[in-house]
Amino acid sequence: MSFNFIPITLDEPIRKETLPTFYEPARNLKTLELLTKNGNFYLVSKNDAIKIWILKALNKQTERYSHRAYSTNYGNEITKLFGRHLKNSLLKSELKRYVEEALLVNPYIKEINNFTFEKNGSKVSATFSVITIYGSFEQNIDY
Repeated sequence: MSFNFIPITLDEPIRKETLPTFYEPARNLKTLELLTKNGNFYLVSKNDAIKIWILKALNKQTERYSHRAYSTNYGNEITKLFGRHLKNSLLKSELKRYVEEALLVNPYIKEINNFTFEKNGSKVSATFSVITIYGSFEQNIDY
């Protein structure tokens, strides 16, 4: 029995699919309201656009599976943690997992790391590093 295969040499360049530049409508990062210039909406690109996408994907109203207009990959399941009495270590672990699941579906985001959590009463703040194809930045979310 013979196995036919085409050998690949390491000298051949590896093809990488390039992604188009990432754009999002410009929004206020606190309220997510659309911004205008001279009365017109405008777009932002690259990491500025990814920051907006992250805030929208992690928004409390963007629950996964609840909007038929979105893919089942878009959104988050963080609201499942609301009202549950979890140990701090379990809460942090689950919040980290839900954030990673919500964000790593974006092909422009390569890695999320350096999570820090701060709990103040019933509020939890998470800060983490986002590494994209355009560079890296710190992101903060509050729940």
